[in-house]
Amino acid sequence: MELILQKVCGRSAQLPIRLRRCGPADAAAFFALQNEVRAAMPHPEQFVPDTLENITAYLREDLCIGAYDGERLGAYFILRYCGRSAHNYAAFLGVPREEWEHWANADSAVVHPDWRGNGLQRKLLEAALPLVRPGIVGIGATVSPENQYSLNNALACGFVIADRREMYGGYDRYLLKKML
Repeated sequence: MELILQKVCGRSAQLPIRLRRCGPADAAAFFALQNEVRAAMPHPEQFVPDTLENITAYLREDLCIGAYDGERLGAYFILRYCGRSAHNYAAFLGVPREEWEHWANADSAVVHPDWRGNGLQRKLLEAALPLVRPGIVGIGATVSPENQYSLNNALACGFVIADRREMYGGYDRYLLKKML
């Protein structure tokens, strides 16, 4: 899918980018972008980073969409299929265990600061939805209550706040869900 970024570095622009499904060959770019974005955050605790090994596994087994300007990755979205794993957010949403395989996790949405202001978090999710594995009926997500940008994007995409709880070893999070 082709898009035109209207802003780059906060200024008006006309930058063509391409959204595409990504695979293990994109792991290094995903990992580098995650680390660059987290390092620039005023509150890096709002984003729990992942390992290169985990990112590679997600790119192999799950649904990952990247936004590229030629060879440069500027944003990505990871939707994970956790099945009956305790990592499935359905576990925290009161969904019976036998139904967890019908749920996915909206795991990460990362946008380089230069590309912010273009609605890319929403556009990446929208690009992923038609590619979601058949049989998935809901998506769970978490977001820091302090991260208003990500929270507002999730709410605009049809997620609702289902709970507020400690997660990831003591971090305050909203638990969100979206029915498909």
